This record gives sequence, C-alpha cells and structure tokens, in this order.
Amino acid sequence: MTLLQNSMIYDILFPTDEDDAHGAQGQLFLQKVLRYHPRPDALLKESSIVIFDFETTGLDSLRDRIIEVGAIRFENGKRVADFSTLINPEVPVSETITKITGITPEMLVSQPRIESIMPDLLSFFDKSILVAHNAEFDMAFLKSACLRLGYQVEWPCFCTLKLSRQLLPDLESKNLDSLAKHFGLTFAARHRSIGDCEVTGSVLQALLEKEGAHIQQWKDVQPFQVS
Repeated sequence: MTLLQNSMIYDILFPTDEDDAHGAQGQLFLQKVLRYHPRPDALLKESSIVIFDFETTGLDSLRDRIIEVGAIRFENGKRVADFSTLINPEVPVSETITKITGITPEMLVSQPRIESIMPDLLSFFDKSILVAHNAEFDMAFLKSACLRLGYQVEWPCFCTLKLSRQLLPDLESKNLDSLAKHFGLTFAARHRSIGDCEVTGSVLQALLEKEGAHIQQWKDVQPFQVS
C-alpha cells in the first residue's frame, strides 16, 4: 500500500479534496476517448453524415451552456434519423437569447440536463462525419460539454460556412439566412436546432450538386474541417 500511495496511479484513483475542487487532475487520465477517422477516399454520398446545431445561453463555450440540441443523420444521402431535445442548462437564460431563439426559461425547467442526454447524443454521432454551419462554434460547445462529463471526442467535422466561402466567393454574406435565400430555401424555425439543421443539410446538398460537384470524397472537404 505504501508503494501505491507514493505513485501517480494512487493520485489518479484517489484524488485529494484539493484536486476535486480544481477539477480533479486525475480525470484527465481517465477520460473516455471517442475517435473516428474516415478513409481519405471515403465517398461522402455513401458515408454516414450527421448535421448538428446547438442553441446556447451565449457565445462562450467555457462559461455558457447548451439549451437545445438538434441533429439529423444521413446515410447514403437519405435522412434516416433525427435527434432533438431541449436541455436544462442550470444557468440563467437571458432575454436576448429568448428573443433570438424563442426559448424561454420556463420551457427548460423540466427538461433533461446535459449529462442525461450526452450518452445518447454521442451514440447518435458515432462513426459519422459531422457537419455544422460555423462549425467552430458548435464543436467548441460539444468538446467543452464532453470534457466536463469525462469524454474526449476526436471526430471529423467540416464547416458549411467555410465551404460556402470557397465555393461562393461572390456572395456577399455566407450566413445561413443568406445561403437559404440564395438557394431558395425556407426555414421551418430559424434559430431552433432542427430547423437550422434542415437548412444546413439543404445548403450542403445544393453546394455539392452545383459549385462543389467536384467534391466527392472525405479528403476533398478536409480543407474545410474544424477540430
């Protein structure tokens, strides 16, 4: 026992109260790592692709929290499953966020907390190429939430915002509203996660059928990947 107490393993398995107060140093060694790396020549049209979107209490992935998750899985180009839920963030939701999203604090009180839905969400994402519009934002919130819950995710994700900047250089704005107007798309619900996922999916499809017809394999979209 004395040898164990003098080892790093002891500190990891039995962190001190001080370690717990500062985020449990040992947790860094015990996180569950989730990885997926598609082959460079994997065809996008034959891949499992999940388009996802978060609504949050703010813009800071370290301090703010997710209040809604939306995700749509496509396999062989067909929509096969949806994942959608509100989340109780356990922090205040500002009037500004309510005005943008339509999500009120009262709507969130009885909703599940992030730790309850994360296993199902990660299972939904598993072995898929992730896609989001302004993906750096959504991936930052995903990774931050995962780290707090003991997960480390290393999944491929590419950004339709970056892709549209490359393929539509003459379009003045590349936000989702401008792209929807450019391609003649309508939102079921703007700034609600599933509604934004649906439009992102349609934008991606339009880009790959027109200006991006040459983009067919995972390696073709890696320049637009976010980590």
